[in-house]
Amino acid sequence: MFRRLASGLPRDPVFPDTIAGLGYFINDKDEIRSIDNPKVYFKFFITKNDRHNCVQRESMNGAIRELVAQRLENLGLEKVPLPLGTEEGEPHVPIFVSSNLNDKKRVVILFYEHTQDLGIFAHRIIGGKGGIDQGSAVNFVKYIQAQVTSPGNVESPGIILANLGQLRWWRQRKRAVTQTTWFALPQKSSVEAPYRIDPIKNTVPGNRTTEEHVNYVFGHVVEKLVDPKAKLDIVGVSDGAIQVSVFLEKHENFRKWGERVAAFASVATWYHAREIKNVDFADWFMDRGRVYILSSEPAGTFLADHKGRKYVPAYGCPVFSLGEPYYAESMLPKGYKTIIDWFQEVGLNPEYTNPAFEKFDVGGDDEEEEKPLEG
Repeated sequence: MFRRLASGLPRDPVFPDTIAGLGYFINDKDEIRSIDNPKVYFKFFITKNDRHNCVQRESMNGAIRELVAQRLENLGLEKVPLPLGTEEGEPHVPIFVSSNLNDKKRVVILFYEHTQDLGIFAHRIIGGKGGIDQGSAVNFVKYIQAQVTSPGNVESPGIILANLGQLRWWRQRKRAVTQTTWFALPQKSSVEAPYRIDPIKNTVPGNRTTEEHVNYVFGHVVEKLVDPKAKLDIVGVSDGAIQVSVFLEKHENFRKWGERVAAFASVATWYHAREIKNVDFADWFMDRGRVYILSSEPAGTFLADHKGRKYVPAYGCPVFSLGEPYYAESMLPKGYKTIIDWFQEVGLNPEYTNPAFEKFDVGGDDEEEEKPLEG
């Protein structure tokens, strides 16, 4: 009988931690291209070994994270560890907030997908056509900073970038990581099983799940860092949209926050009108909420009212397109201007409510076509 010693197992791959070291550069379009062939974007499949591919991707993602964080800090955002007051090296989840957040009278809060790093929207855009600023929160932040708070306040709104993705705590390097990064952590060999996740040691108090994180942002970050009179504009994407909907639908939460949240943009959600039991939230959501779904229609196109229509479920508020037909992660990078422009419209009109929309289809619709989806 034979057995293979640990010393004979294949070594875990190690890659450079810079974009240049990995063989790429950033061109004048802010796109990552191969140094050897400037026509080529980032290449994930460099071998048939999946471990090598994933570790190489994590090295590139790490370099991109650092670059995006630096650009966001250059725009006046600063990292804040959660729980608030956490010392460096202790378990924490980082978020980005405007450095002068307490002075802002209107604040835009983003709860993004639970699969992405802080400040990252879509690697298919960052590592492909579109580039780094478009595929990350950089352009999103720039556009918000170009707006005004209200008719009598020309200051730009404040910004909070929540972090539903990096909820795993890597004790060895003392930093928060996503599940994707967790699977690519350095190991003794390239054939080891992923590290086991301890539900206490490898998570952060008060932020162990996306639900807890949303609750913490409202109950602690907004409570302590934002002016009590400031209005809140909320963007939720995918699981972020679900968790914000669940949070606001609860009676005790809506009584506290309903007057402060001016608008709620729910992107790529699967939270439907039939799940809303709070009548007060339902009425408010009809007037101050908008849902954005995958669609080939141009960004901003009205798709259905609160009752839904053929191929569009009833979400309880008007439904629009963001101009992205395939990938949920590409919706906000492509359509953030549509959402921020709507927030601006709400901010300039304190008495705002959603107007009545009507959709016209070439050739008309019959009664059967107007029935919303069941289930």
